[in-house]
Amino acid sequence: MADLQHSQDSRRRHLPPGPKGLPFIGNLLDLADTEKVREKAIEWHQKYGEIFYTKIGGADYVWLSSPRVVKELMDKKSSIYSSRAPQPMAADTVSGKQRQLFMVYGPEWRQLRKYSHALLNASSAIKYQPIQDFESKQLMAELLETPENFYMHNRRYSASVIMKLTYGHRLPTWDHPMVKRIYQVLDNFTNVSAPGAFVVDSFPSLAALPQSLFGNWRTKGQKMFEHDSKVYLDLWETLKKEVQNGTAEECFCKDFYVNDPAKAGIDDLQAAYTCGGLIEAGSETTGTTLNNFLLCMVLHPTAVKAAQNEIDKVIGPGRLPTWEDEKDLPYVRALVKEVLRWRPVNKFGMPHATSEDDWYQGYFIPKGSVIMLNWWAIHMDASIHDDPTAFNPSRYLDKPLSAAEYINVNDPYQRDHFTYGAGRRVCPGVHVAERSLFINIVRTLWGFNIEKARDKAGNVVEPETEMAPGFLSVPKPFKANITVRSPQHEKVIREAYDEAQAKGINFKA
Repeated sequence: MADLQHSQDSRRRHLPPGPKGLPFIGNLLDLADTEKVREKAIEWHQKYGEIFYTKIGGADYVWLSSPRVVKELMDKKSSIYSSRAPQPMAADTVSGKQRQLFMVYGPEWRQLRKYSHALLNASSAIKYQPIQDFESKQLMAELLETPENFYMHNRRYSASVIMKLTYGHRLPTWDHPMVKRIYQVLDNFTNVSAPGAFVVDSFPSLAALPQSLFGNWRTKGQKMFEHDSKVYLDLWETLKKEVQNGTAEECFCKDFYVNDPAKAGIDDLQAAYTCGGLIEAGSETTGTTLNNFLLCMVLHPTAVKAAQNEIDKVIGPGRLPTWEDEKDLPYVRALVKEVLRWRPVNKFGMPHATSEDDWYQGYFIPKGSVIMLNWWAIHMDASIHDDPTAFNPSRYLDKPLSAAEYINVNDPYQRDHFTYGAGRRVCPGVHVAERSLFINIVRTLWGFNIEKARDKAGNVVEPETEMAPGFLSVPKPFKANITVRSPQHEKVIREAYDEAQAKGINFKA
């Protein structure tokens, strides 16, 4: 029926160009292999230009593939390019319409966004550095003791930081029960979020049919929702008791609860998901980028050596790097940017949706279209980045500002990268994320050599470079040889960690 209605709308003859799809499913099969999505996004951009169209199931997808188009639509027309498309499984069932990430653009989303902004804005982010410093010192100590477990150490770091900011409690070990519960939620989230993961999200009208026709999707989704809700409500109810007993640590959720969200019409479930959404946003994303950084270093030893040469000249082996060193480490700053260009945080680009019909450069963009910020195409565009497939931090030596500052520049071609998104749904955690990435990347490079692993016979083990299934660009587990650079570096790391353990975290919300 939808296809028939579309065929009668003469405006659709003016859709942007794009690859021809199959009847009913469109280009769904082209994107079924999530590992190949970035290749398709780049291929289609090269063939059809800076704005192109695909049909994925029953949804119109418009891919914005140049800085100019992103600026003109997502930024300058953000009032109509900031919504979300219907997702009966991911948004309505698994999330129970509670996740801010999936909410349509409107009053409810704007209200909840204010709370996220209050926690994560630039001035607030500075206050969280003692937490990041403490957790980073533990991460360095963990890399000393069990470097082979770096993959989980990075994930523990990111989960612990956001849990401390949100609920006031650290996650000191990877096998902490709460770590497992949180990552079960994250696994549910990332597995249902990828385009094509569930047929009803590709064809929302099918949600009206018996679920037994489509693998009992609603029953599966409700079980996920019940699991995730229990995790988040348990955290919220514990926080409430701690506040009432006077034992709550300084954190966002304490302030949120004390200010009585019920007055704003926010019930316990919505409050729990508001706080839980912060955990989701800050856990896997930072951990994933830190692991992608290590993968980059294993693959590109010349970048490791160049960064270490700069760090040694500025800092030497006698102390840990700090944020105050950042201004004197242009290559390390550039390396962080290059990691984010080389492997953005998710595989598909940043999806928005249009809340009204629109026209752009003679092309018709229907209301409800999924609008993809095609960062794969932008980041791999040879007209923007010389030799874009090469990992080359030096390309950013003329970009001294932070990613947050570049988001708002007038000339979109002056942006460093697009990994934090654009428009009104730009990542609110950019300031916190940038601080975590810099401090851990610089300290890892300062203290450790990072090389390809070797087997028992001394043969080089090539690292796995593919990404795990799901929405995010999580690297599949890979092997690396991480060794401390000298006894002096080891001594500094151990002393810094021991001192941090003795003093604790000096943090006030």
